[in-house]
Amino acid sequence: MPQTMTSADLRIRNQVRLLRAVHDAAAPFTRAEAARLLGIGRNTAAALVGELERARLLHEVPAETGGRGRPTTLLVPHPEGPLVLAVDFREDTWTLAAVELGGAATELETGEHDRTPAVFDEIRAAVARHDTPRLAMLGFATSGPIRDGHRLHISHLGWDEVELDSVLGAGWPPAVIDNDARLAGLAESRRGALRGMGTAMHFHIDFDIGGTLLLAGDAQRGAHNIAGEFGHMPLTGSTLECMCGVRGCWSLDVGANALVRRFGKQPGYGTGRELAQEILRRAEDGEPEAVAALDENAAALGKGLGALANALDPEAISLSGLGVDLIRLRRNLIEDACREQLMAFRRDEPPQILAGTVGAAGPLTGAAEIAWDGILDPDWLRNSLRNRSGR
Repeated sequence: MPQTMTSADLRIRNQVRLLRAVHDAAAPFTRAEAARLLGIGRNTAAALVGELERARLLHEVPAETGGRGRPTTLLVPHPEGPLVLAVDFREDTWTLAAVELGGAATELETGEHDRTPAVFDEIRAAVARHDTPRLAMLGFATSGPIRDGHRLHISHLGWDEVELDSVLGAGWPPAVIDNDARLAGLAESRRGALRGMGTAMHFHIDFDIGGTLLLAGDAQRGAHNIAGEFGHMPLTGSTLECMCGVRGCWSLDVGANALVRRFGKQPGYGTGRELAQEILRRAEDGEPEAVAALDENAAALGKGLGALANALDPEAISLSGLGVDLIRLRRNLIEDACREQLMAFRRDEPPQILAGTVGAAGPLTGAAEIAWDGILDPDWLRNSLRNRSGR
C-alpha cells in the first residue's frame, strides 16, 4: 500500500524539484519562471526560495535590466552552498575539479601517474588538499568497466578487477564512481549535443572507444553495471587479439592505440597519446602515411556506428575525446562508412553523427552530474536543512 505524502514530504519534494531545475537550466531564471516550471503558485515558490536561501542552498541576485519597472531577480547557487569534487581518471593522467550547483566547474589539479592502483593515493591526497566544509560528494570517472559497482577492470593497464572498496575507503568523502564513456554520454544528454533526445548513443574515444546507450537521457548500465562495452564487439573484421582477451574488437581499429599501431609502435599501458596527436597533425598537413592512418580510423568508426545503429536505432550519435577530431577531419568518410553499413531501408534516414559540445570535459562533467544526483535527493536535502538550521 503506497504511503501517504505529508505536507512536509511535499515541501521537500518541491524544494528538490526547484534545486534540480536550477541545476539543469541552461541559464538562471526568475522566481516567477520557477513557479511556472514547477506548476506551483507564486507564493509557494517565494516560500520555497526563502527557505532554500536561509539554508544557503539558493541565492537571488538582481538581473541586468535596462528598462523601468520592478527590478527582477534570478535564482543562482548560494556562494556558501554545497560543492562536489569531480575526478577524471585516464590511463595516464588524472584531473580534479570543483563543481557548483548548475554545473560551473573550476579545475583544481591535474597530474600524471605511474599506471598502478597507487594513483588512488595521489588523488586522495589532492582531494584532501581541496577539502572544504562545503564539500558534499565526490564523483569519479574512470577509464574502464566497473563490475557490480566496485570491481574495476582496465585491460590496457593490466588491471584485473581492482577492488574499489579497498582503494576508495577510509579518508575519502562520500563517493560515486562510473565508467568514463558512460559519464561522457550522460554529460552530453544533460548539457550538450544530446539534450532532449529520446534514444541516443554516445562514444568517447581516447586510447580506444567506449560508449553508452541513452534512453530519455539516462545512461543504461546493465545487470552488472558494465553495459556499453561496444568497443569489445567484433564490428570491423579485425583479426588482432585485444588485451581484454577477445579477438577482433572494434576498439583495435578506433582511437589513439590504432593510430600508434599503424605507425609500428606497440600500444597499451596508457602510452602513445602524444604520438597519436602528432599523427593527426601530420595528416592535416597531408603526409600520406598519416592520412592513411586517419582514414582507416575514421572508416572503422563509421562502420561500427552503422552496425550499432541497425541494432539500436538512435536518433543521434555524439562523439567526444578523439572523436571530435575524427569528425572534424573526416566527417564525410565517417558518415559514408556508417551509411554503407546500414540496412538498405535505413539509408535514407541515417542517424545524425554529432561532435559532442561538452568536449574533452565530458567524463569530468558526467562525474559531477552523478555526484549532484546524490545531493539532489529528498533524504540528503532533509538532513542538510536540519544541519544548516542548527548552525
